[in-house]
Amino acid sequence: MKLSSIILKFKDEIFRSKVDSRYGIGYLEQKIFNNWFNPFLTYWINFRSLPLKQAMKFPIWVFGRPRLYCLSGRIIINDEVKSGMIKFNIVDSGAPGNMTGQSELLNLGIIEFNGSCKFGTGNKIIVSYGKKLQVGKNCRIMNNCTIAVHEKICIGQDTIIAHSCQILDTNFHFTADLEKKRIGKRTKPVIIGEYCWICNSSSIMPGAVIPNYAIIGSRSMVNKDFSNYSQGCIIAGTPAKLIREGIVRVFNPSIENKIWAFWKNNNLDYFPLNDFTLKDLL
Repeated sequence: MKLSSIILKFKDEIFRSKVDSRYGIGYLEQKIFNNWFNPFLTYWINFRSLPLKQAMKFPIWVFGRPRLYCLSGRIIINDEVKSGMIKFNIVDSGAPGNMTGQSELLNLGIIEFNGSCKFGTGNKIIVSYGKKLQVGKNCRIMNNCTIAVHEKICIGQDTIIAHSCQILDTNFHFTADLEKKRIGKRTKPVIIGEYCWICNSSSIMPGAVIPNYAIIGSRSMVNKDFSNYSQGCIIAGTPAKLIREGIVRVFNPSIENKIWAFWKNNNLDYFPLNDFTLKDLL
């Protein structure tokens, strides 16, 4: 590329900004203000929670200075163990709700990973004695989320939990029904399917069952079983109800790039799916 062409490209603000943020001072700024890799806590959580052979590969990387209140429970990895496959308290620059606050972990039970995943900052994760949190492959729990396990919570693979959500399988306290003269259980398992998108500030409550590919609208409160609805739907509201079926989030980055390229050269307000299948979008 000629020097004149390079100079011309740098006059394009978008191009200049991309180069600076990826390779220049902007890149350094992001690294300086992100949570840095913490070798001591990485060593501690791996050798405290995993079998020796797995711990020696350091599959869990810890960033910043999260509070590891108690690690009396166990961590299980049901996949090929690779260094850094699970990232905890990592900053995702530019993400909504992003912050450099520190996460909290109290594990008295079992946390089971079925592959790589990422936990953002400011999260609080509590697993009670003998109880289990299952996290699917390629899951992302963003920032400022609370996950409290007092019975069982399962999160399917490739699911994204946006910022400021809470997933609770307990009401924490008993409530008395004075008319029926009874007190019900305070816990019930929570099941979240694969490729779900739980939008920000949502509450997933005891007994919630969310089907695969579902989208949970922002600030929703899901407190019942939606498994009878088709895979690929929008659920929203307080309490949540079915809004529409036949809708899925596009997870495939190559398809997203094609969509952006399409709108650069077309005035249509929609991208035609044509022969794309559901599998193509994931």
